[in-house]
Amino acid sequence: MSLSVHSAAQNHQLSLVRALVTENPKLIDETDADGRTPLHWAASVGATEVVRYLIDQGTDVTKVDGIGWAALHISASAGHEEIVHELIGAGADVNQRNDKGITPLCDISHRAATTGSTGFISLLLHPPEGVTTKPRLNTGDRVGNTPLHLAMESAHAEVAVLLIEAGADRGRTNVEDITPENVDGVGGEEQRRVKQYVIAHCGPP
Repeated sequence: MSLSVHSAAQNHQLSLVRALVTENPKLIDETDADGRTPLHWAASVGATEVVRYLIDQGTDVTKVDGIGWAALHISASAGHEEIVHELIGAGADVNQRNDKGITPLCDISHRAATTGSTGFISLLLHPPEGVTTKPRLNTGDRVGNTPLHLAMESAHAEVAVLLIEAGADRGRTNVEDITPENVDGVGGEEQRRVKQYVIAHCGPP
């Protein structure tokens, strides 16, 4: 039964998820062999309606799977912006670390930096009304890279400016004692343009 509800969530089968949870409410946070709940699977595949239903039924939005990933990490990594919005609105912790020591903000910064989308960053920095938890802008990953390091490393100037304007520490160093604006990143002319863009919008570090 528990495997069926996970499969249903993974396959966007809202009616089946609803029927199974109605029959056995304990299934809502039941874990499978990977330590994943129905919410984890729905978040991973972008099953927004299933996610909304599970949240409405009181699923634990902060529960982690077998490798330490919460639904917010999973949906952010997969690029499901609408689900990220739903989870944050339901109380998901934007500062929760996964098994790699990465918070959703770091993960989303990296995604935004590599895809060119600032939507995720804006969502985290300006969460839905009623959400009081603020993202820790200067939390580093296992090598000390903050979201600003990641944005600069991937040469995404717009994301870097958003983070700086929100209070990111431009002087914060990683384990190699390198500040965000001094990372090698993509190198060359593109990296120089990014640094110039940041300075033009935010002033010198």
